[in-house]
Amino acid sequence: MFNNQAIRPQFDAKCEDCIARQTGLCSAFDSEALLDFAHRSYRETYHQGAEIAAQGEVAERVGIVASGLVKVVVLTEGGDEYVLQILRAGHLIGDPDREVNGFSSEAATDTAICWMPRQTWHNFLQAHPQIFRGCLSALNRQFEELQLSVVKMRGRSTMQRLALWLIDQLPGAPEGSTPQIHIVLTRRDLASLLNMTVETLCRALHQIEERGAIRLLAPDHLEVRDLGRLRRLAKYQNERIGAALAEPDPAPRLSQRETWSRGGKAPVSKLGSEGHAPGRTPDFATRGGQR
Repeated sequence: MFNNQAIRPQFDAKCEDCIARQTGLCSAFDSEALLDFAHRSYRETYHQGAEIAAQGEVAERVGIVASGLVKVVVLTEGGDEYVLQILRAGHLIGDPDREVNGFSSEAATDTAICWMPRQTWHNFLQAHPQIFRGCLSALNRQFEELQLSVVKMRGRSTMQRLALWLIDQLPGAPEGSTPQIHIVLTRRDLASLLNMTVETLCRALHQIEERGAIRLLAPDHLEVRDLGRLRRLAKYQNERIGAALAEPDPAPRLSQRETWSRGGKAPVSKLGSEGHAPGRTPDFATRGGQR
């Protein structure tokens, strides 16, 4: 990890012009709470790679990402680091109810964060109870994003995981379009996020290109040539699941026991009553019951 410190602490009351105002936690603030938040908070800016909070250290403050990307990192007992989640504008950093950081936070890109001391954060919520429900919903969505990212990666190969991640960078991209993606994460961070090595990530990226789904314009810049093919490579199921949910429920099927209890006939098996094909005697029967 890097030991870079924040490079520009400052008070900032221009919340109305902040990109985080339209998303995440800040979107739950009304005008009165927004003004109070601007007075109570202060903003710090971090260079890419700077350490924001260390795992296991005392958690003295709570932050909201104003711009840039923050990676949440866990350090295992064996000394390995894993990127768990990427936080964006409007996401909360730190647990207001924890006194010790459970994870580390680092700037994945140049990042700005609005901070409050933990007690100030609690005082802020108590002063504006009308925003509590909105804040809780925003925090739930943030947690659900982490849960869904874990679920979506299961059962997929490395190429499928990378293809799915690329699709997630193109919300609402229409069929037949040729959108472009700028990968702002480093190869190391992206590989860790997708649970693979850097070498495997590069190989998977070229495999997707060889299949005609994308075209690499630069190491961190690509063009989606065939969105439908990219979805197939990702084992993308959203459209299939949506169609299945739209269909009416089929008639309920009765179990064998329920069928028999209602006077129905037991299903006829292709095997005889002794568990073997009719008209055929098992070998052990011709040998006195011994194999």
